[in-house]
This record gives sequence, C-alpha cells and structure tokens, in this order.
Amino acid sequence: MSEPTVLMASGFSITLRLDGSNDFLDGTFKECDGFDFTQEVIQFREVTSERWGNANKGRSRLTKLPGNAVGGNLTLRRGMNISKSLWLWFSSVQEGNWFKQRRTISITFHQGNSPQAAFQFTEAWPTKYRIGEMKTDSSDVEIEDIEIAYEGFERISI
Repeated sequence: MSEPTVLMASGFSITLRLDGSNDFLDGTFKECDGFDFTQEVIQFREVTSERWGNANKGRSRLTKLPGNAVGGNLTLRRGMNISKSLWLWFSSVQEGNWFKQRRTISITFHQGNSPQAAFQFTEAWPTKYRIGEMKTDSSDVEIEDIEIAYEGFERISI
C-alpha cells in the first residue's frame, strides 16, 4: 500500500465559489483560516445500583455523549481587486437580507493548476469585511479580509 500524498501548506492557491452565483469563481485567496468544527461533549453523572466500596450500591458513573457540533468562522484574505462580489454579499446581509444570503460555499485548494482538496460550508454568511491599513507611501498590495460564519462543514470529493 502506498503512502498517501501529503499536502504542503505552501504553494497553494485557494478558490471560493458561492452557490447561486453566475460567476465561475467568486474569489481567489492567499490565506484561509478557521477550518474548525468541534463536537461538544455533554457530561452527566449517574448513581448506579452497583456495589461501591463498603456500600451495597451507589457507584457514581460519568457518561459522555456527543452534543451539538459547532463551527468556527472562516477568515479569507487576499489582495484587493476590482471585483465587488464579496462586498455585495456582505452588504446584502447588512441591509437585512441575511436569510436569503445564507449560502453553501465551496473552497478548493490548488497546488499548481491541480485541485488537491475541497471543502463545503453550509448556511454560510459573511460576518465581517475588512480592508487593511492604507498607506500612500507604501507599494504593498492592499489586503481585503472577509470573515464567514457557517453551520455545516465537510470535506468533499474533487
């Protein structure tokens, strides 16, 4: 059996696609953070009829069960460009159309020109839009960030 290919954190490009979009691609990014989905743990104690020490019954037992799964927020970062698609998505949520703007988004990691891994986030909507510090005497690329809340997260086939 061959070893699985290990994906390197460097040399990737990250693409975003919003469901319902007319564009082939809604964004390319240089950084992505927040792939975080946690299964909460519910703990409860019960007293059983089992023997405990010198007592005929009363053994305490801790049981752990899975609770709700909770996702974090994605943060996507890129060099700002002329596309307004992410701003329009964020703006629509701020104007009160948030329910219609909860979307399924797909993020694909490419190494070279080849897709290597893909993820889907459901009920996603933008919570924060940020443009980095602007300096007139700088030759740096202006950075645009968008933070996205989501309810479901899964790795999907490419």
